[in-house]
Amino acid sequence: MNFLGHARLSLAGSDNFLFGNLIADGVRGSDLSDWSPEVEAGIRFHRRCDAVIDAHPETRWLLTQVPPSSRRVAGIAFDMMWDHLLAAEMHDDDIERLYRLLAREEVPSRLSSLIEWIQVRDALRRYQELEFTLATIASIGERMTARRRLLQTSDTRQTSDTRNERLTHKVGNLDAGANPLADMTPWLADNRAMLEDSFARLWPDMLALRQPPAI
Repeated sequence: MNFLGHARLSLAGSDNFLFGNLIADGVRGSDLSDWSPEVEAGIRFHRRCDAVIDAHPETRWLLTQVPPSSRRVAGIAFDMMWDHLLAAEMHDDDIERLYRLLAREEVPSRLSSLIEWIQVRDALRRYQELEFTLATIASIGERMTARRRLLQTSDTRQTSDTRNERLTHKVGNLDAGANPLADMTPWLADNRAMLEDSFARLWPDMLALRQPPAI
């Protein structure tokens, strides 16, 4: 799930618990002792929610519907589309709370550029715009493509195969120049109604994971 999906599942918690949910993708490893107990609980809840939604029958069914060339990255697109569907239901006070928490100094450094991008573009509100969401999905794909190109260049410099001037490198079984997320956006636009129906079946199971607020 993306920022709004995780936020919706953890808004009833404390600021520290919600913060942990928001920054979990930037935290690596199982040793979370550097974080406060509430932030650690938020990170672990985020990871649990990700595991549940990835294994959900509705998610697995959707993966059979997407173009085969985009199947490996479809989960990223789904996460963004869920935020698109949830954005219209978010209260402005909740959005402001999320921005305030994302501005905290202890945000993991690997998330800093993403969070700056979100803040500058007011993305948490604009996700309700389908065109903005689709453009964001395509831009994520472009960043992935740029990283693959960088790996390709690095690999090529370390390879002296003069017998094959058209040597092709693949990273993660994807062509280094491909952007399967951008290629998937027309399918997402054409099938928005199907995605909305599928999310309506999936979301109640995610809401059932919510924990009651601490007293």
